Amino acid sequence: MILAALVLTLEGPARPDPDGWRGLVYGLLKEIDPELHAAQSNPFSLGLGGAEGQWWVRIGFLEESLYARLSPHLFGLMGQQVKLKQPFRVKTVLQEEHPWAGLSTYPRLFQGQASPSLGLQFASPTFFRRKGHSYPLPEPRLVFDSLTQRWNAFAPVRVPPEVQEAWERLLVGQFQGRTHHIAPNDDERGVGFVGRAVYYLPKASPTEAQWLQALGRFAFFAGVGAKTSLGFGRVRMFDPRHKEEAGDGRLEAADSAGVAEPQDPGTRGLKGPDFI
Repeated sequence: MILAALVLTLEGPARPDPDGWRGLVYGLLKEIDPELHAAQSNPFSLGLGGAEGQWWVRIGFLEESLYARLSPHLFGLMGQQVKLKQPFRVKTVLQEEHPWAGLSTYPRLFQGQASPSLGLQFASPTFFRRKGHSYPLPEPRLVFDSLTQRWNAFAPVRVPPEVQEAWERLLVGQFQGRTHHIAPNDDERGVGFVGRAVYYLPKASPTEAQWLQALGRFAFFAGVGAKTSLGFGRVRMFDPRHKEEAGDGRLEAADSAGVAEPQDPGTRGLKGPDFI
């Protein structure tokens, strides 16, 4: 039931080409599981980020079996040169000590305070598919239907129907962001959005609030919206009580890695659903 996000830090002349990174990962996936690419829902998400001289790429795992099979290949790239359209050297392979790396389990996602408010930072262009077109707004139902579908595809327990019905009541308490034109050389054309949103569930029961937070932590590994296996919809939580923003437009998340932190003495975590 492990969830993981591995980050490979890179040394190279310029920003890594997204198609090169995707090609490398998909090539490894084809070796270990030739039928995986044809799956209806991919058990992984991809991402690319950084600034000049500090580039990194990541892969999030939603299945423990895929993590067990692919991670040795990724760790084996440390110190090696890879070609992502241009040559890069893999400096490190991290599963901690990076804001976009982390390890967790499905049961651990339920640890922590069950709050009716949830902050999500959308760090790469995020969009949903509507009638064959990209839809670039962080509507609560679209966000949480996306997370629910991916959770139900890979988690050991499903989101209860009564909790899924609660998403109809979700509100956007705050949104700070903008639309983001998707570059023509990306796999997808259209418009997405980046930024941060605070979602609020009025009159949330303890169970509903618990699932809201669990899915927020799950988003770190799964992503949100369409084409998460191509690097879109990269998401992490932030504490909506904190007002600070980083100067480069990034927000350091309170629970950025989706890994449950030790609870404060005054914070009581609810018991999650029974996992088998």
